[in-house]
Amino acid sequence: MAPALLLVPAALASFVLAFGTGVEFVRFTSLRPLLGGIPESGGPDARHGWLAALQDRSILASLAWDLCLLLLFVVQHSLMATEAVKAWTSRYFGVLQRSLYVACTALALQLVMRYWEATPRGPVLWEARAEPWATWVPLLCFVLHVVSWLLIFSILLVFDYAELMGLKQPAFKGQ
Repeated sequence: MAPALLLVPAALASFVLAFGTGVEFVRFTSLRPLLGGIPESGGPDARHGWLAALQDRSILASLAWDLCLLLLFVVQHSLMATEAVKAWTSRYFGVLQRSLYVACTALALQLVMRYWEATPRGPVLWEARAEPWATWVPLLCFVLHVVSWLLIFSILLVFDYAELMGLKQPAFKGQ
């Protein structure tokens, strides 16, 4: 019984790290412009078009760095989801295999968010400055933001915490 109780702090730490990363990801993606996380570069006239951006080394360096960060996340996420890595981590970490996967994914996402380089002078992918889009796009984004948070909290209420943290393994039909 004692070894099983020692698994709880590790699984709980993984759960807290994953939940905190989720909160940070919502802030990173939807609240960053509102909280001043993206520096302004002198207005929309200071932005480059696509042709000028492809010739500006600073913009290309930022985009290349961001692409490398995304590739780090994708490779980690995909590699740890393979059966070979799952079998290896299950052999060494037992029931904490899922907690390890969640913690590593959260750490990879933390790296992406911490070292992401914004390109405020880069090309604009899309803008909503003309009416009715200037009113409807922020409203739609706000509604999606609130619905996303409600969905996250409802999922936390529905799931079994021990199963979510990886301590309780789902029953297999073959047994």
